[in-house]
Amino acid sequence: MKKLSALILSLALSAALLASCGASASSAASSEAVSSEVVSEAVSEEAVSTAEAADSAEAIQFTFTVTGADGESTVLTLDAADGEKLSTALADAGIISAEEAEAGFVTVVNGEAADYNKDGSWWCLTDAAGEMTSVGVADIELHDGDSYAFTYTK
Repeated sequence: MKKLSALILSLALSAALLASCGASASSAASSEAVSSEVVSEAVSEEAVSTAEAADSAEAIQFTFTVTGADGESTVLTLDAADGEKLSTALADAGIISAEEAEAGFVTVVNGEAADYNKDGSWWCLTDAAGEMTSVGVADIELHDGDSYAFTYTK
């Protein structure tokens, strides 16, 4: 964006300089036409690079395991974009609600509730090594091959 602003400023100054030096009206018109063309090309190039950046979010797969209160585990292979937040990917897959994904505090997983205030139960988030994560689902960025799990804990 700074390059575009600098280009526009340079073109405007060039046009003003030509006009003040006694350039003919046709030269000024020709200069403005060239300026418009250059600005249009710059804007088009910027739009293309922005679109390419959006498309460059690489599609990845990660594994997510849910172990419920009954001890039964469900292993899921999910798709996401590289760098996407775990909370967003889980909400998109319907594993947690969008509200809990936004809040980052999960009490219901695959429709099963854990209520610490009621019976001391909670959902423990672990990484591929089985270690409890030091951050919540809203703070984890996904990368290809990652593996996480929610385990009902009491």
